[in-house]
Amino acid sequence: MAVIPRYPLEWLNFFRQQMDEIFNYLSTLEGRESFGEHESAPLVDVFETTDNYIVEIELPGFVKQDLSLSICCNTLVLEGVKREEPRAAGVNYICMERQFGRFCRTVEIPPAVDMNGVKACYLKGVLSVTFPKLPDKNMFIRDIPIE
Repeated sequence: MAVIPRYPLEWLNFFRQQMDEIFNYLSTLEGRESFGEHESAPLVDVFETTDNYIVEIELPGFVKQDLSLSICCNTLVLEGVKREEPRAAGVNYICMERQFGRFCRTVEIPPAVDMNGVKACYLKGVLSVTFPKLPDKNMFIRDIPIE
């Protein structure tokens, strides 16, 4: 039985999961899996505390040098590549579920954050990006007179 989301953000997450399944299915029809590399999307958690918005991205097995983190407008952009380790001679895999290759993941940033105070930390396979909240949220709302 399918779980029906209660809140609008849960609907967006549900929609993203459905789209991921569709694109994964379509990529197998195109034969892209035989090329050895295909795109993956790391899992993301976004939450807030009293002082910060925090984005945590699960990146097990990545090297910091293979990750690129930037902010464009109000969007956090994470790009990276997970390189396949050289296989030992004579090894035949029975099961291989790990994915290798490039990815790009974007997360919308709430408007009331201090962009100058953003900090990122990569520890135990999790990239944590902290956005300090601005004390005055109204500074981003401005009335525009209509002429």
